[in-house]
Amino acid sequence: MTDAARQELTEDDRRLRRALIAFFARRVQTLAEAEDLTQDVFVRIARSSKTEAPIADAYVFRIAANLLRDKGRREKVRASYREARALEDFLGVDPLDPHRIAESRENLKLVARTIADLPEKTRRIFTLYRIEHIDKHAIADSFGLSVRMVEIHVQRALVALAGRMEKGR
Repeated sequence: MTDAARQELTEDDRRLRRALIAFFARRVQTLAEAEDLTQDVFVRIARSSKTEAPIADAYVFRIAANLLRDKGRREKVRASYREARALEDFLGVDPLDPHRIAESRENLKLVARTIADLPEKTRRIFTLYRIEHIDKHAIADSFGLSVRMVEIHVQRALVALAGRMEKGR
C-alpha cells in the first residue's frame, strides 16, 4: 500500500468511523462488536486492490452491509449446529457411539443386499434414478419403457427396501 493510499485510508477512517459504528450498533448486540465490524470494514478496504481512486461512502457501507450478511449466515449455521447438538444431547445420542456405528453399517449392508436381490431391470432402474440421479425420461428412453413404468420399478424397489428394513429391526 502506498503512502498516499495509507493517508487516504486514515482520512476515511476519521471521516467514516463514527458513522460505521453507529450503523453497526443499531444492528448488533454490543458496542465492542460494532467496533470490531468497523475495523473489519477498513481491513477489507486496505486489502482491496481499489486503492487509486477515492473511496466512495456507498462502497464503504456496501462492505459494511456485506459483513453483516456474512455474520448473519455464520450465526445461522452455528445456531443450527447448536440446535442439532442440543437435540442429540437431549435424546442421549452419542454421535460416535460404537453400537450406533455398527448398527448403521449393518443397515447399509442390508440395503446393499436388498438392492442386489432385486430383479435386474428394477435394480438398474432404481440405481440410475435414486443413486445416479438420472431423469426418469432418460431412463425410460434408454430402456424403451414409459415414464410410468420407470416409476413402478422405482416404487417396487422402495417397497422391497422398506419391507427388508422393517424385518431387519
